[in-house]
Amino acid sequence: MANPGNDTTCGVIDRTRAVNPNKMKGGIVKYTLLFLMLISGAFALNYHGVALAPDNTHGWAVCIDTVLILHTTNGGATWQSQSNMPDSAKRFFDVTCIDQLTAWTCGILGEILHTDNGGLDWYGQAIGLSKYATRIEFIDQDKGWAACGDGTVGRTIDGGSYWDQIFLPWAWQSAELYGVSFVNEWDGWVVAGYADSMLLGQGLILKSSDGGINWDSVYQVSDFKDLFDVHFFNLLDGIVVGGDEADYSPIIMKTTDGGQNWSFITAPSSAYYLRAVDFVGSEGWAVGMNGTIIHTTDSGDTWAFQSNPASATLFDIDFSDNLHGLACGHSHLMYTTDGGQNWHDVGILEENENPGIESPGLTVYPNPFYKLTNIKLQISSSEFQNTLKIFDVSGRLIKDLSRLTHSALHSTLIAWDGTDHSGRQVIPGIYFIELTTREKTMTEKVIFLK
Repeated sequence: MANPGNDTTCGVIDRTRAVNPNKMKGGIVKYTLLFLMLISGAFALNYHGVALAPDNTHGWAVCIDTVLILHTTNGGATWQSQSNMPDSAKRFFDVTCIDQLTAWTCGILGEILHTDNGGLDWYGQAIGLSKYATRIEFIDQDKGWAACGDGTVGRTIDGGSYWDQIFLPWAWQSAELYGVSFVNEWDGWVVAGYADSMLLGQGLILKSSDGGINWDSVYQVSDFKDLFDVHFFNLLDGIVVGGDEADYSPIIMKTTDGGQNWSFITAPSSAYYLRAVDFVGSEGWAVGMNGTIIHTTDSGDTWAFQSNPASATLFDIDFSDNLHGLACGHSHLMYTTDGGQNWHDVGILEENENPGIESPGLTVYPNPFYKLTNIKLQISSSEFQNTLKIFDVSGRLIKDLSRLTHSALHSTLIAWDGTDHSGRQVIPGIYFIELTTREKTMTEKVIFLK
């Protein structure tokens, strides 16, 4: 397909805000990890990034909803928390490593942490790169990049001792960058999307030929497609994955000319909205919504679905060779030793210090929505007095979803497809989703678009 975006401009480097001095390492609350089963007083963690070292045994996983770094020494079969990090450490989006000793994380407020001793100590390298840093990649011990929100890229050439904060040109300063791939110290690509936003034109692909200082637009969507991760094999051949906000369908794009032209690759019919991709040679894997894991052996030309235990969104995947890999998402932390033919979920949970009294919560996304919206519930117990109802602006009951909360385990997702209690499509407009628990009643306004 022809390239719809070809503006060429340069980025802006801010050398005054990119880096804070190394923070003194400090204590942080230690977590009790429970394995393999749900128990009273525990809730599922939202794992957002994984990395597996070249030795196939050492690896890390990080969480987006709590300040937690986990470490494995047996390829993901068991995990231990690593708590020796700065007291001010924020929640994490991603983690990467180049060996069993050297790793980096990125997360909220554009914070980057680093370890050079296998995670025994984590040190702060940068904070304030952006509102968040979503993906981090190093090609060796010195050269690394971080994709960030608000059209910002972090760049280091000294292992992270100093980070440049590079602002994209004005036209792309609202871009939410989610993926980064460099094939050498000069040539790299970043991609953008905006999950659950239903905003037009968020999908964007940018290229740099000078190590990430200046960026050129090579592709921009005009609809609801979001682009979340990218992998380039060389200067010409690359894969981008993402999803369509309108119907949660997966997107796989391939280029053979460095990104000037892109073709859409057919995904398996059982696949959904994709969030991450990883390759080892010509073999690759991508993950996404509803437990999607897909696999290719021909550099992304064809894909097949891989069965696995996950049912929620998977946010990241990382392989150290063609056999050993990790994948993670909401309530799922999985490993494989056979290239994904079999995935094993270790089911780690975080113990709640006050079982049964976590604060109830209600979140609805995407909003506005066209075909389907997710209703995320956080409830303290699965009780029959919980109610979940949808009303129109006049207060008329449209649909009662209460029965779906009676078997819910603390944090769960319930989908609404815009139909009433009789299965009829409702008219476009404003609706109110009301969750009532024994503690309180919460209401979220949602907009259904035609």
